Amino acid sequence: MPQGASHATPDAAPGSDAAAGGLCRLPDHPDPAPYARTSRVGGYTVVALHGEIDIAGLAGVGPALDAATGARAPEVVVDLTPTTFFDCSGLGLLCRAHRRVAERGGRLRLVCDDPLILRTLRVGGLLEVLGPVATLEDAVGEE
Repeated sequence: MPQGASHATPDAAPGSDAAAGGLCRLPDHPDPAPYARTSRVGGYTVVALHGEIDIAGLAGVGPALDAATGARAPEVVVDLTPTTFFDCSGLGLLCRAHRRVAERGGRLRLVCDDPLILRTLRVGGLLEVLGPVATLEDAVGEE
């Protein structure tokens, strides 16, 4: 079927156009799978996590974070600014990264200004441990 084509949905909500025999329109461009983009800023390895960070997305971001935290005395910034969803699977990912960095004598900084992600970090007990800052500039500028 061509991109942007419509599909009828047999289980549509009563009273909706689809239930009345209408069609539901699928998005032209579905959200891409989560991924990590790694870059260097000053002496820091910055790993920006894009998309939905949940159990299904760990395979798309975990290897990049493992690579960044595997060096001796790594200086790592995890940037959650491009993250659109973050659940307890993401908490586990950050715990692992924090532990790996600490074991190697390095430092991990976190960039996050999303209220829902910050709430997840707080409920998960990581807000005070990781001390997120609002911008990448804040993360790489702190000493």
